[in-house]
Amino acid sequence: MDLIYVGVIGIFVFLLLLAMRVPVAFGMALVGTAGLAYIQGFNTIFSYIPIQMYSHTSSFSFAALPLFILMGTLGFYADIAKDSYDAALAWFGKVPGGLAITTVYACAIFGACSGSALAEVAVFSKIAVPEMISRGYNKRLALGVICSAGCLDVLIPPSIPLVLYGVLTETSIGQLLIAGILPGIVYALIFALAIGLFCYFKPSFAPRSPELDTSWAARWKSFKRLWSVVFLFLLVLGSMYLGWATPDEAAGVGVVGTFLVVVYRKKFNWRAIMMATLDAGKSSAIIFLILGSASIFSAFILLTGVFSAISSWILAQNFPLWAIFVAFNILWVVMDVCMDGLSIMILTLPMAMPIMQAHNVDLIWFGIVMWTMLLIGGVSPPFALNCFVLKGALGDQVEMKDIYMGSLPFCFLMLFILLIYYAFPELTLWLPRLMKG
Repeated sequence: MDLIYVGVIGIFVFLLLLAMRVPVAFGMALVGTAGLAYIQGFNTIFSYIPIQMYSHTSSFSFAALPLFILMGTLGFYADIAKDSYDAALAWFGKVPGGLAITTVYACAIFGACSGSALAEVAVFSKIAVPEMISRGYNKRLALGVICSAGCLDVLIPPSIPLVLYGVLTETSIGQLLIAGILPGIVYALIFALAIGLFCYFKPSFAPRSPELDTSWAARWKSFKRLWSVVFLFLLVLGSMYLGWATPDEAAGVGVVGTFLVVVYRKKFNWRAIMMATLDAGKSSAIIFLILGSASIFSAFILLTGVFSAISSWILAQNFPLWAIFVAFNILWVVMDVCMDGLSIMILTLPMAMPIMQAHNVDLIWFGIVMWTMLLIGGVSPPFALNCFVLKGALGDQVEMKDIYMGSLPFCFLMLFILLIYYAFPELTLWLPRLMKG
């Protein structure tokens, strides 16, 4: 049988396993192992596959990944998320849609200490949703804000998905992280403006809270609590921007800095440290399991030549670049129905990279655009991983239908933001070009 047909069959079997609710990592490992054994013989299972998994996951560049995750979990136990929310509340609590806007900016602030959108959704679902609902906010509005604003964690550095993208595409991780700053700020500003305008014309969705203290004294007091965020942001991003540290070194320094914040705030106890370490370990293990499984599946698909054939065909047709981007966006939307953004990135990059390089597309810009599109998939039904995390955090307090209906309008807003990134590439590329070292 022609190898391309073997690859196509393998892809369909993988999709069938996903439809049967087999976890993505196990599905990729099973199909990849079976495919390689069919092509190269049964001995491949014991000789090639272990080496492939180890070599793919043992890159030193991946050291930044668990460290950034640990930095975020330690930041949670240091109450940085609550301080971010309180500070944003003191500044924006009384404007139309004040609590929702507060949530957006709090997510942006906490994003400077974390790197996982799912973790941010889980944290702020317990802080912001009860607050908004208790003050009469429309439940769907409250849930939609949490699902979509949590995506800021992927753009605002440090960002775990961008670290993975940098390793897989051999792109500067430091430049990728710096590149997310301005897009993240634009994302937060557009969200805040849209929510404010909507709530101004539809005040019944977000009643004002005149009893909130938004005096300058309260603002200054809350702002002083954010010194730790500023400290960690400058420590991690400043060291990379000035060329003083690599991303791996900056991640290690960030963990030490966050630990010092925990101690300074008298939040240190062995249980908190143990739980933060366990949470980081579990998240890292899941990511590395997906990476290792994807390496097997990718080796099988690359060996069959399916992706190279598709890439060659697309390039031969001389499609305009905008049409190629539209096609990839449609592909990602379809794949978002049954798998998470990380798996989609790993599976589609071998096909996308030759095309992007042939069109001289800046890979830093492409990484930001790609992940913005994948974030939309994390919010839009039916897979909507952010929605599942929100439901898991709040349990029976909310219905899945309300989460879906609340997140849908924000998907269109995120598409509008994506178009801005397309139209103004310098928004992404300006800061990385100014980096030292």
